Amino acid sequence: MGRLRSIEIFASASHVFTWLSQLRVAPYSYDYMDNLGRRSPYYLVKNLPPLRNGTHCLLAFQVYAFEENSFLVCRFCEPVNSPLNLFIKGLYIEYRLVKNANKTHVWCKVLGFVNRGIVSRTAFLMICGINRIMMKRQLQVIKKLSERLAAGRIETKEYPLDKWYIKTGLHWWIFCRRHHCSALVYKQT
Repeated sequence: MGRLRSIEIFASASHVFTWLSQLRVAPYSYDYMDNLGRRSPYYLVKNLPPLRNGTHCLLAFQVYAFEENSFLVCRFCEPVNSPLNLFIKGLYIEYRLVKNANKTHVWCKVLGFVNRGIVSRTAFLMICGINRIMMKRQLQVIKKLSERLAAGRIETKEYPLDKWYIKTGLHWWIFCRRHHCSALVYKQT
């Protein structure tokens, strides 16, 4: 089952992809829920390691595949934790960038592999409903930041990766709960 969202951004695909890449350290949606009230960085993170497959993304996902300035696919951390595993076998979010003159169209697809039955389908639709609210906010923020970056109005700073902690917000507590994850952006010692 899948759900599709989109937004048009007046910036290049490289500007947009820059912010998608930063989804590894911030959700860019409702920070009070997703990030325990810590504000997502509204600046370019200059000390962010290069994007690679398997890195944590969106707190409860891992980067599954990407092509610079073209697409980013994130896969739900597996195995899916209970009780969610009663309904969902796997969940993917794909951000696809389509360049068009001086703008980029961002298509975002949520694809879920659900167990059989009406209860599983209903649970997936509920997750999609919540995701719609969160993703709408996320895409609006990415649009704003991408357009500001294109206009040259974005700062570049270091992000305190040593203080970044994956165990934050609703996504992690509900969906991930990995205590010894090997996919962190920054390895805590």
